[in-house]
Amino acid sequence: MLTIFVQHINMTSDILLIEDSPTDAAIMMAAFEEIGYDGSIQIAKSGVEALQLLDELENHDITQWPRLILLDLNLPKRSGLDILSDIKTNPSWSWIPTVVISSSSSPSDISNSYKLHANAYISKPRQFEHYENLAKQICSFWFKTAQRALS
Repeated sequence: MLTIFVQHINMTSDILLIEDSPTDAAIMMAAFEEIGYDGSIQIAKSGVEALQLLDELENHDITQWPRLILLDLNLPKRSGLDILSDIKTNPSWSWIPTVVISSSSSPSDISNSYKLHANAYISKPRQFEHYENLAKQICSFWFKTAQRALS
């Protein structure tokens, strides 16, 4: 059963979803639930909140850290690119795979994301069934195929 954390909870969370849109977050959560994903997803409603969460996790065992970060670019207060830079330049967090999922298909957003060491850039789907396919691909690659670094 899919577990959702919406507050700062010091528990294992497979995915940290950094998404300010409640609608987009709900669609992503529903897609993971629809494919039978049984891991946990923690939602941070802003990049600042996500960085605070990661900072809090530094005092916990590495197994408590997210295995994957899904990052929206259009965030309040600080842009997703700023947050990506913070994640990838922090030696404690840089090893966590970070996938940008954005409504932007701008070549500059894509290029800048990779320059800041995003592990992948995905444009947000327009239809729910495409979100389901995206969730399947994320689970298949990041949790079954790719090997996880432990810092």
